[in-house]
Amino acid sequence: MRRVKSHIAGLMFLGFAVFGTAEVFEFYNGNSLEGEVSVLDETGLVVRLESGGFSDRQELVYLTQETLNRLARNREYVPYIRPFLDLPEENPHPPVIHVREVERLALSDRGGSLFAALKSPLGLLFLVVFYAANLIAAFEISVYRGYPKAMVCGIALIIPGITPLVFLLLPPAKGSYAEDYQEAEEPMAEYPEELEPATPPPPELAAPSTPGVPQAGRPKLGLQQAAATKTSDVAASAVYTRNDTTFNRNFFETTFGEFFRVVPSPAVKDMVLVFKGVKKEAVAKRITRISANEIRVQLVANNKELPMTFGELVQVTLRHKDAT
Repeated sequence: MRRVKSHIAGLMFLGFAVFGTAEVFEFYNGNSLEGEVSVLDETGLVVRLESGGFSDRQELVYLTQETLNRLARNREYVPYIRPFLDLPEENPHPPVIHVREVERLALSDRGGSLFAALKSPLGLLFLVVFYAANLIAAFEISVYRGYPKAMVCGIALIIPGITPLVFLLLPPAKGSYAEDYQEAEEPMAEYPEELEPATPPPPELAAPSTPGVPQAGRPKLGLQQAAATKTSDVAASAVYTRNDTTFNRNFFETTFGEFFRVVPSPAVKDMVLVFKGVKKEAVAKRITRISANEIRVQLVANNKELPMTFGELVQVTLRHKDAT
């Protein structure tokens, strides 16, 4: 009897011991397991259930913090549980930043000026470039305008910037490049009334043609002789053709200078010029304008202005206006 009682007491003690070591393992999803730890390593947790048997291997990441902290009391489990524990929030003090005062350059009380800026290396370089450009411009303008180079460059050295501009605006000197260019590019300039063209040597003009007499055997006449030798039926004339004459501005200005006047002189007031072109013919009493490649004449019939290029002229005839 005593032996039976001792076995019952041992079983009760064993049950009490087992019941006293049972733990509850809670998970974040609300589930829980009751029993004791069978296996706990890096792969997970296996619980020996109080009801008997073993649970499936559970990952430690799903255990609540309370359960993990309770398991962490066992030093054997700490290496496996530590990665899943939430560290307590710390309230670190922000580092104290010490701002050190830097040494600053003392600013001048005087305000900036142009002369102060020119004293700097960049300002001196600007002055050198400006003076060099000023002298080059003065030299080139003196050559183009025909003024003495030493005079223009000397004045530009004393008065930079303005001197090249002043000499550029002045009229060009006689015989300079600017004067030649201006004369060559002058568009359709009207011949001045008061300017008397230089009297060229009398051109060899053919005498009035008479039937039966060869043209080459006639005496040569000028403008005044042609105007004075008018006959009752045939007037004196002079014929210029493309074969023996170059029709250009110089030819008309030197040969027919009297026809550029607004009021014709007595020598040519009864004379007309007959311009014969490739496709047209015009009888003119005055040359109104002339350029490098074109001449404009005033017609006798209606006083209108007619342009003709030098290239289309075939023949120019000087004759009396009454001649037919």
